[in-house]
Amino acid sequence: MNLWLIFLTGLTTGGLACLAVQGGLLTSVIANQKEQEIDDIEADKETLKTQKRATYLAKIQKGSSLKTFDQLDWMPVTMFLLAKLVSHAILGFFLGFLGERLSLSLGVRLTFQMFTALFMFATAMNLLNVHPIFRFVMIQPPRFVQRMVKGSSKSKALFAPAFLGFLTIFVPCGVTQAMEVLAINTANPIQGALIMSAFVLGTSPLFAIIGVATAKLSEGWHTKFTKIASYLLIGMAVYSINGVLLVVNSPITLQSITSPVTYFFSDDRFSKAQQEQVPVQNGVQKVTIKAMNSGYSPRYFSVKVGVPVQLTITTNDVYSCAAAFVFKEFGISTFLESTDSQSFTFTPTKKGKFTYSCSMGMYTGVMEVL
Repeated sequence: MNLWLIFLTGLTTGGLACLAVQGGLLTSVIANQKEQEIDDIEADKETLKTQKRATYLAKIQKGSSLKTFDQLDWMPVTMFLLAKLVSHAILGFFLGFLGERLSLSLGVRLTFQMFTALFMFATAMNLLNVHPIFRFVMIQPPRFVQRMVKGSSKSKALFAPAFLGFLTIFVPCGVTQAMEVLAINTANPIQGALIMSAFVLGTSPLFAIIGVATAKLSEGWHTKFTKIASYLLIGMAVYSINGVLLVVNSPITLQSITSPVTYFFSDDRFSKAQQEQVPVQNGVQKVTIKAMNSGYSPRYFSVKVGVPVQLTITTNDVYSCAAAFVFKEFGISTFLESTDSQSFTFTPTKKGKFTYSCSMGMYTGVMEVL
C-alpha cells in the first residue's frame, strides 16, 4: 500500500473523475447560498425603511453585512471537503473491517447518481427563476442547528455543504470505486481508512479551487455567473443522467439520438464494415476487452446469437473509471484492480446492440449480436 501514490492518483485522474459527478454538488450549494445572500442584502435594504433605519444604515456603512458573507466564502468549501473526508475515512474503515459485504450495489450507485443529476438540474432551474417550486432545492438546516450555530447565515454555510459532502460516498466516481476495492482487499480497517483519506485529500485541491472560485466570482459578476453556472449545471446533469442510461443499456441516450449524424462523419462506418465477426473456437466465441485509462478497446465487436461468449476484461496500470466494468444486459458488474484479468461466460439469446461501460457511463463500447 503506497499512500503517496494513492494521494497522487486523487490529485490527478481521481480529482477530475470525481469532479465530473460530485463537483456539481459543491457548485450547487455555493450558488444557492450566493442567491440567498443577494436576497438577504435586498431584505436589508428594505429594512432601512423601518423604524430601525439608523441602526441598519450604520451597519451597512461599516460594511458589516457584506463582510459577513465575505468571511463565509471559505466555509461552504471547507465544510463540504471536511465532511467528504470524514465520511470516506469512515467508509474505508468499515470496508476494511467488513469487506465486500459493505460495498454498494450497482442499483444503489445509479440511484444516487440520478439523484445528484436531478439536484443539479433543479438548482439550475432555481437560479434561472424558471418556477418558484424549484426553490425547495435549497437545503435548510434544522432549527436546532440554527440555534447551535449562532446566526442563520452561518448555519446555512455549515449545514448544507456538510450534508452534501457526506452524501458523496453514495455517488463515487470510478476511481473512488477502485480505491474502495483496495480498502476491501486490505482486510484492515485502519489501512482502509488511510487509503480513502489519502485519496480524498488528493482530490481536495481541485474541489477547493472550484468552490472558492464559484464563491468569489459570483460576488461581482452575479447575474452573468448565475446564468453560466446554471447552464453548466444543466450540462453536468444531462451528462450524469445519460451515463445512467448508458449503463442500463437504455434505447434512448444522447449517443443513440445523435448517432445518425456522428456515424456519418466518423470513421466507424468504415472500420466496422471491415471488422470480422468474433470467430468461434471449440464452440465458444472468445473476446478480450482491454480496459485502459482512456476507455475500452475494442469499442465495438460483433458475435453470433445463441453461441456462448467468453468475455475477458484486462487492465494494465489502469487508474480510471474504466476499471469499474458493467455489462448490465448479461449480469456483469465488476471492479478490476489496476493490473488484473477477469473472465465471464454468457450466451446472447437475442439480436441487437448492447452497451458495456464503466459504472458512470463515462467510457462505453458496443457488442452487436447478429
